[in-house]
Amino acid sequence: MTNGNDKDSTAAPDTSFGGEDWVQGVMDALTRAAKQAHLKAYQTGSGVAYQRNGKFGVYPPDPAMYEDLIPPPFVEQPEA
Repeated sequence: MTNGNDKDSTAAPDTSFGGEDWVQGVMDALTRAAKQAHLKAYQTGSGVAYQRNGKFGVYPPDPAMYEDLIPPPFVEQPEA
């Protein structure tokens, strides 16, 4: 007698660790980390450090990376 929840024993085990959802989660986390790095560099007046081909460098923060993290400026509404 078999249970409807039993997996076929001949099927390959699932080693995807969540498949595309897992990969998308990792990519989203890396994007958030990059945005935070650009925002902190902007706030401190420093640059964003990187390593490419074994060499280190620093480039200025890109406003397109962090502008959605900064709340819009508060504007007082005149009394009516």
